Amino acid sequence: MSMEEQKDPLEHTEEQEEEQEFSFLQETIKDEAGGTKKTRKNILRMIGLGLVFGIAASFSFCVLKPWFERQLQSNPEKVTIPKEEEQEDTADEDGTKDGTQQVLDEESYRQMNQALNAVAQEAAKSVVEINGISGEEGWLEADYDKKNSVSGLIIADNGQQLLMLAKTSILKESNEVTVTFCDGKTYKAGVKKKDSNLGLGIYAVNRNDIQESTWSQSKIAVLGSSNSLSKGETAIAIGKPFNYAGGSGYGIISSNKNVIDTADGQYRLICTDIPGTVKGTGFIVNLKGEVTGIIDQSISDEDSMKLTTAYGISDLKELIELLSNGKAVPYVGILGIDVTESIEQQGIPQGVYVKEVEVDSPAMSAGIQSGDIITSIGGAEIKTVSGYQSVLIDKAVGTKVKIKGQRQGSGGYVDIDFNVTIGSKE
Repeated sequence: MSMEEQKDPLEHTEEQEEEQEFSFLQETIKDEAGGTKKTRKNILRMIGLGLVFGIAASFSFCVLKPWFERQLQSNPEKVTIPKEEEQEDTADEDGTKDGTQQVLDEESYRQMNQALNAVAQEAAKSVVEINGISGEEGWLEADYDKKNSVSGLIIADNGQQLLMLAKTSILKESNEVTVTFCDGKTYKAGVKKKDSNLGLGIYAVNRNDIQESTWSQSKIAVLGSSNSLSKGETAIAIGKPFNYAGGSGYGIISSNKNVIDTADGQYRLICTDIPGTVKGTGFIVNLKGEVTGIIDQSISDEDSMKLTTAYGISDLKELIELLSNGKAVPYVGILGIDVTESIEQQGIPQGVYVKEVEVDSPAMSAGIQSGDIITSIGGAEIKTVSGYQSVLIDKAVGTKVKIKGQRQGSGGYVDIDFNVTIGSKE
């Protein structure tokens, strides 16, 4: 090997170090066209994944939405009807508060009517028309006096449904129910709970179905006190007192002392001098726009049926609260009267005298008979029908309670006990 062919090892090492020192300056030329294609492919891939995810999410929402709605529907907010506060009645016998009477001229009379109309219009925002539909012809029926409908009152919003109180008479010939609000919009409705004893029920419309325009023109009713009403006070009838929707009438309370006896209760009536019709339904409101009565012409006798009569709202508040929460109203089936002092003098014990027992009722099944005297329910002493009613309304349907009473025998009245299973009359 010649000396030219031989290389110095040190020289070789220096060349390698020089190459390493400037290696960072070396470039790698990439295929720009290939990089663009790869980027486009990644973008298309992301778009495709997004579409797949969106379709899957939409499908899942459609499938799961009914389930979520059912879950939410099963847990509505509890409806609570405020208890009435004791109010001092300062009205005189003539119905005035201070004993003075104002003489009205033509202008003041006109202003008074305008003021009454303003109260009625505002209160009417809480009133709906509940329609019973039996078939296609029900939607096409235009004659107001042939419609199968009643007035309803917006009672509460439980977070899932808007609840309305109304008579249940329309359900007998209906297979579908709709509700028409004050803005003219109509929505499908269902019956949440009903009580056949008084013929009242709660109807419900899903909140999600109600349009914003309807919400803005409607409001929940304010319930007043019928116990504080005085004879001669102003009464305003709204709803369908004349058997057509949107009507209103003005008058006075002609009496608030009359009562009607029903199974397991006694209800005070509001009698007015406002003309009405046999099929009239609706509500009585006071000058504050508070609802004080539920019109029901069927409770009037033939002579007074042409004048508007209503149940006092105070006696119905606990019943309304039960129905609004989907609970049945407790039912035993006793029609009773108070044993007054004059009756006691005839040798009849104090308590509730059983005037009648309804057929196939829990009372009849337990052996309670006409002529018995009810003295206690579940340990609570009973002296009046109203006391009996207030104790019974707190009992849960299906529970068993002991009702104590007295029955007349050959030697006078003797103690007798009944084991009663609380029922309902839906």
